[in-house]
Amino acid sequence: MKNFNFQAIRKSKLSLEKERRELDAKSDEARRQSKLAIFALQRGEQKRGDQYLAEARKLIKACQMMIRKRPSLSGDSGYKSALEEFVEAALFDAYLKDDLRLPAEAESSPDAALGGLADLAGEIARHSVLMATVKNKKAIEHAHATVVKIVDVLAALDLTGSLRSKFDQTKQHLRKIEDLRYDLSR
Repeated sequence: MKNFNFQAIRKSKLSLEKERRELDAKSDEARRQSKLAIFALQRGEQKRGDQYLAEARKLIKACQMMIRKRPSLSGDSGYKSALEEFVEAALFDAYLKDDLRLPAEAESSPDAALGGLADLAGEIARHSVLMATVKNKKAIEHAHATVVKIVDVLAALDLTGSLRSKFDQTKQHLRKIEDLRYDLSR
């Protein structure tokens, strides 16, 4: 045990814990900013939503830099949750701008991308309710077509665990939009 360097291990462990706390704080704030972006976008406050989304993007990138420097942080569930929420917000923003595409920050995270895509269906369904109240049939048809595509993408995969639950919820959101289509057709 003479050659065992306890001090180096202790120092490394304390450094890792400090970085994990910093990652958790940045992740929590990125998730919060993403949620605020979604709420603003649902209210039609595009400019404010874009501001929240820009802040969330900055925080997600900071988290990704931390993980690149210290790969042992990559399994952090707080970061994964924040990334998924960010993907949902970015996709909802892109949907409203009729330019649906995956944000670059999630291209190497298939679970976050799929989770965010599945959650997007819920945001589209909520937006559809608002569009139905003003009898915007075109918006409802666009929502339907988009959520059908999301269901098709998810159905083609052998999803398990939380992604399977999200897929089931996505099908429920599609049903809600179909009900809105029916109601507007009468």
